Amino acid sequence: MAYSLYDASIKMANGALGSLDRILTIAEEKPNSETFISARLVEDMNPLSFQVYYATLSAESVAALLSGQEYEPQSSEIGNYEEMHSRIARTLEQLKKVDKEKANEIGETLIMTDTPQGRQEAPVKHVITIRHMPNLYFHVGMAYAILRKEGVPLGKRDWIRPYLSEFT
Repeated sequence: MAYSLYDASIKMANGALGSLDRILTIAEEKPNSETFISARLVEDMNPLSFQVYYATLSAESVAALLSGQEYEPQSSEIGNYEEMHSRIARTLEQLKKVDKEKANEIGETLIMTDTPQGRQEAPVKHVITIRHMPNLYFHVGMAYAILRKEGVPLGKRDWIRPYLSEFT
């Protein structure tokens, strides 16, 4: 079976959000875990709560694009672990609703998108693989890095394991 746009986006987004949910669960167990929500790698970067917001925003965008639907973002207000886990769960539900056949067909559809050169037409598959998936990985990675900086005992297995379940 060929590796498809659905595999490269929906399955990988499931893995990324599973990883994010897992590392947040581990972080929550620390006695000072509430301080992590506003923690940053460096002062001019966004906090953990924003990383969760933008990771889910990226995955939601992928789900909407591959379903041929308009994207309606969730609120950016995230103040505690319950809200972070809930947002991830809602996003995972959106990803589950994406039809594999439709997703693979819609990849060639041209849409208008913002680029550094201005508004341009591009295939859905390019918008997903060049913009949304890299953003998803970046923000999950930043969440991991913030939590490591704060002393949360995370390892590579905590990051990788959720991805593996998508392909076994």
